[in-house]
Amino acid sequence: MAGTVVIGCADQTLAYDLRSQLAEVADVEVLAVVESTAELARVVVERDPNLVLLHDQLGPEPVHQVVRDLSLRRPASVTLIVSGDSDPETLAEATDAGARGLLTYPLSFAEVQQRITNAIDWSTRLQSLLVEQTDSTAGHRALVLAITGTKGGVGATTVATHLAWDVRRELPDHRVLVIDLDLEKGDVSSLIEARHRVSVADVAKVADDLSFRTVADAILEHESGVHLLLPPEDVREASLVTPAAIRQIIGLVRQQYDLVVIDAGARVTPLQAAVVEIADEAVAVVTPDLVSLRALRRNVGWWDQLSVRKPESTWVLVNRHSRADEIQPDTVARLSPSPVLDVTLTDRGRKLERSVNSRSPEYVEDASWWQSVRAFGRAVGVGRGRAAASAPAAGEQAARGRRRRTAASDEGSASIELVGVLPTVVVVCVVVVQLAVVGLTALWTGYGASAAARAAAVHASSSELRQATQDAVPGGYHSDLRVRRDPTGREVEVSMAVPILAPGLASTPWRITIGREVVVEP
Repeated sequence: MAGTVVIGCADQTLAYDLRSQLAEVADVEVLAVVESTAELARVVVERDPNLVLLHDQLGPEPVHQVVRDLSLRRPASVTLIVSGDSDPETLAEATDAGARGLLTYPLSFAEVQQRITNAIDWSTRLQSLLVEQTDSTAGHRALVLAITGTKGGVGATTVATHLAWDVRRELPDHRVLVIDLDLEKGDVSSLIEARHRVSVADVAKVADDLSFRTVADAILEHESGVHLLLPPEDVREASLVTPAAIRQIIGLVRQQYDLVVIDAGARVTPLQAAVVEIADEAVAVVTPDLVSLRALRRNVGWWDQLSVRKPESTWVLVNRHSRADEIQPDTVARLSPSPVLDVTLTDRGRKLERSVNSRSPEYVEDASWWQSVRAFGRAVGVGRGRAAASAPAAGEQAARGRRRRTAASDEGSASIELVGVLPTVVVVCVVVVQLAVVGLTALWTGYGASAAARAAAVHASSSELRQATQDAVPGGYHSDLRVRRDPTGREVEVSMAVPILAPGLASTPWRITIGREVVVEP
């Protein structure tokens, strides 16, 4: 079987030279050539090569930090540093970081062949050892899930804590850790009651000489079984939590847990960028409003500019969705720069209020909420157990009341009175039904206008505008439906005829017209 190689080099001349040298080495396949540390980490995790050739000038992250991260995430992938400096100190720094050796350029074919062959042999042996020890190491490579908000108040912390709570409840053998890295406004301890004296800042202080025992001393085990690593109570200590320190911390806890959920906050900072880069999955939580969507596009764009994560590698979760929203999930999908999950979390109103006030997710009794959270977890790769028990059974049937017959004379008098008032009753019922039809027509006209405004916001054509409006209203209204777009494109109007008694029958001469403002997105 051929050895596989990934090259991390932004210098095209050197990259070409490396590929030429590798072409002369038997049984070696180059899987990819990448030009940034973020892309390198992604490709290595996805392709799991035997060998990584890493140019010491690759950026933006420090090369030695990248070597440490790769050795933790893919221990069987051997890294060789490619450098123009053959100084012994350079070699010592590379090996201290976890590299297997150093290739110096100008490249020598004999040196390249020897080091490549030795490195691939070493990787193959190490991989076989890891396979043999699968049973003893199973469950100790956590899925790291970074959950961010697009702005404050979108519910990212609630999603993170409830997902961790549900995983622990459904899979009691799973070790689940929640890390709150919204250092200035973290609310994990407001949703899961926890009192702590040691924080992530205390761990970060000793990041240069870190062990899992040190991290474990700062982790709080909640009575639910969820483990928590919380931010410092003194905001002045937040500056101690550096990107380098959090990389070390996550690298250690990754080996000890099955799931690590990180609340990375809503602000794009160097710390958040580091978390988004090294996480296995990153999720941006949005609410169905333009402010949140604009913030999503800004944050994802900044991550791309910083070369920490491509837009297509980020998931978008729509939270607090309601049918009455001006912006529906299909519009979010059109405006989002990243893929939107099929799972949406609907607006629960006050159903989560008791759990928030009590600081305990167990008080959420809405079974559909937990089903949605569970579906979200499955969508991003979180291991799930059996589905929760079915929803509570329906209530007991009401006892049937017994009817008593009245005397024959009473029945006769009631029948005569009914015949006398029947015409009046019929007229009143017709009027009530017609008034209800007028109200329903106004309601559906409003729905149609909202649908037309959403379609116009994404530059729909006239036929698409009418189709979007028809999709939002019952078929009985389609024949007398009118859609008009303002010449400026800033407003749409929908007009529908009021039917007689029911849609699809004859129409009255009356029409209901409702306009909606169009917010045009670029």
